[in-house]
Amino acid sequence: MASYVGENLLVKKSAAVLLLLLGIVLIVIGLHEDFWTVASLGALSLLGGVFLLVLKIVARNQSNQL
Repeated sequence: MASYVGENLLVKKSAAVLLLLLGIVLIVIGLHEDFWTVASLGALSLLGGVFLLVLKIVARNQSNQL
């Protein structure tokens, strides 16, 4: 059971980092080329990555309290 939880947290962390990087790249491209839709998609991607990182931190802290 513990290995499954560890793998799940690793997947969430990897997805969060990829979403953060994708968000940053899309924001830069959108602002440079004046495509506000691309920049807004980048902002949503960035927020999604931050949300997944927060979920990972909360899950890790809850498992430490048990």
